[in-house]
Amino acid sequence: MRAVEHPPLHLSARVGQALSIVLDAAPGAGLRWQPPAAPPGSTLHADGQHSGGAGEGASIQQRFAFSASRAGTHTLRFELRRDWEDSAHALQVVQVVVA
Repeated sequence: MRAVEHPPLHLSARVGQALSIVLDAAPGAGLRWQPPAAPPGSTLHADGQHSGGAGEGASIQQRFAFSASRAGTHTLRFELRRDWEDSAHALQVVQVVVA
């Protein structure tokens, strides 16, 4: 099965300030966003989740915090997949311009 590629997200941030990246997931189906390794000079970590709807099996919004110590452009490639599977169901590219 080929992964669905979502349109890229283009975000901007300031040096040293945390940027919140929010992606919709489907934990009822076991699908959660897996973050990439942080680029050199930056940090990227899971920052919680919030309900994306009501009812059993509803989606959630996964939050990630990104910050960079210097200006530049960073491309982050998130994979929506189950922990026990090797292949992604979807890909989300997030391009962050840090000024």
